[in-house]
Amino acid sequence: MNCSSLLSDINNLPDDILVEIFFRMSYKSTVKCKCVCKRWLKLISIPYFLKQFVSRQHSLSNAIFTFISPCQLMLTFPPPDLDSNPQAHKAPFSPDQMLIKGNVCGYSNGLFLYYNNRSTSGRGYFVYDPLTKVCTHIAPFRNFSAPRPAHSWSRLACLDNFSMEVFFSHIGIWRQIVVRCIKGFTFAPHWKLGLAHKGNLYFMGTKSVFVIDHRFVVSYTIDYPEDVAAMNIVRSGYLGCSGGTLKIADINNDNFRVWELIQIENDTTPKIFYRTWKLVHKTNLSTHLPTKFCANYFKRVGGFHPYDGDIVYLHSYADGVFVANLRTNKFEHIPGHENLDISPFQLELPLLPLIPSADN
Repeated sequence: MNCSSLLSDINNLPDDILVEIFFRMSYKSTVKCKCVCKRWLKLISIPYFLKQFVSRQHSLSNAIFTFISPCQLMLTFPPPDLDSNPQAHKAPFSPDQMLIKGNVCGYSNGLFLYYNNRSTSGRGYFVYDPLTKVCTHIAPFRNFSAPRPAHSWSRLACLDNFSMEVFFSHIGIWRQIVVRCIKGFTFAPHWKLGLAHKGNLYFMGTKSVFVIDHRFVVSYTIDYPEDVAAMNIVRSGYLGCSGGTLKIADINNDNFRVWELIQIENDTTPKIFYRTWKLVHKTNLSTHLPTKFCANYFKRVGGFHPYDGDIVYLHSYADGVFVANLRTNKFEHIPGHENLDISPFQLELPLLPLIPSADN
């Protein structure tokens, strides 16, 4: 039987059977299959396939633990390469091989923002690309006569309007922007709890999440999930992106819950949507984890897997890192990371990049 006949026979299979075959192939072989024909490219590129492929073929502890300071680790998620030695992905870099020798204060689209002093006031900021290892200094902003910048506020004050100094990288200049919040907003005490997602900026507050769109025109707040103590979710929880959606999680005593942000159409006003949290996972940690970890007041959610929404990392400084597959209720300890902290930022590399194929 020649190759064309074999391809014709396999294409007679329905999509679900063909996808099951792809699930059982190695990562490199699956990538090559994207170039066979348009149908295969489409099947392998859909979000459902990407999520399921990672769920079935990734080991739980596939993250690389990279030092960004002598006592702080960062979760790094490379594309899966099942043909390589899996043991190589378990050893962290040493503190003298830190990724960034500075204070990381932000991450987006593969780039890190860091500074060389906590009181820089806009001076001493750098953008670092870990792939090219290129570091770019951001010119300091000039002093404005308007109100003081965001980082000089009292974080316990409820604000209905405030000013922000924003650097626009595409034109290389700073601009001062006044942001308004109708309901009022109080920033969370932890200065790192914020992220960029689909062009918007999200900040955790003492009672809600504050959102600013990428044009800095629209801003609004999203209440935390119902039946959740807001300060508890700030202390032990995590706001992040997983599987292309925004998720939030918290630990209340031994009860661990994960919510996903969804849009629901208004019943009375069609085509008008409101945002709410949908509970997607709930479990009791005492049935899966050691008593010592559960009794630790400082245990918290360390991060989400960027591609598989069912995988979550848990952490405490004394006990180290645990990883959980909430779909299968499988929990594992990742040894060797005790007495270290975990950065709230995660380095995410593309999974199965959508490389254009030939017109065959």
